[in-house]
This record gives sequence, C-alpha cells and structure tokens, in this order.
Amino acid sequence: MARDDILSKNQTAEAEARTAVQRVLEEKDKKIAAATTEAVNLVKSAETDAQDYYDKSVAKAEGESRLRKQTIIQNGEKNVNSLSGSASAKLDKAVEYLMKGSWGCCMLRPVKMSRVVVAGSRT
Repeated sequence: MARDDILSKNQTAEAEARTAVQRVLEEKDKKIAAATTEAVNLVKSAETDAQDYYDKSVAKAEGESRLRKQTIIQNGEKNVNSLSGSASAKLDKAVEYLMKGSWGCCMLRPVKMSRVVVAGSRT
C-alpha cells in the first residue's frame, strides 16, 4: 500500500502542479491583455492630445496671419490715401502754375503749328 499511496500522492502533486501552471499562464495572458489595452489607450490619448495641439496651433497661426494681413492692408490704405491727397494738392498747384505761367496762353487757346519735328532715326 505504500507504493499505491506514494503513486497516488505523486499523481495528486502532478495534477496540482498542472493546475498551478495553468493558473499562472492564465494570469500571464490576462496581464498581457491588460497591458496591451492600456498601451492602446495611451496611444489613442496621445494621438488625441497631438491632434488638439495641432488644431490649436493652426488656429493660432491663422489668427495671427489674418491680423498681420489686416495690418498690412490698413497700412497700405493709409499710404494710398496719403499719396492720393498729396497728388491732388500737387495737381492743383501744377494747374495753377500752368495757368499763371507762360504755358497758360497756349493752354487756353489753340496755337497752329507750322511744322512738326520728330526726333529719332528713320528706318
């Protein structure tokens, strides 16, 4: 009976060892699955954060660009208005000068020209 008893205890120990190994393997698989899920979630979270940062950066750059464009346009309009006013004043002075000066007589009444001189080479 000692031999049957030893054999029975040996078989029981082997069964318990197989069960323990099976439990450890199942725990390992569960831990791997949990770690994989956590890694996927971390990657998704990082992608979301990166997309948010990208969207905010693009919106900020577009706003700055729009503001810079508007400033350039306003400065250009100021320059155009300044040049236009200056040109109008100079035009008025030029007309007044022509009316008062020696050119005024020719400008007010037509003068018949006796001949026309064309400068340049003839071809």
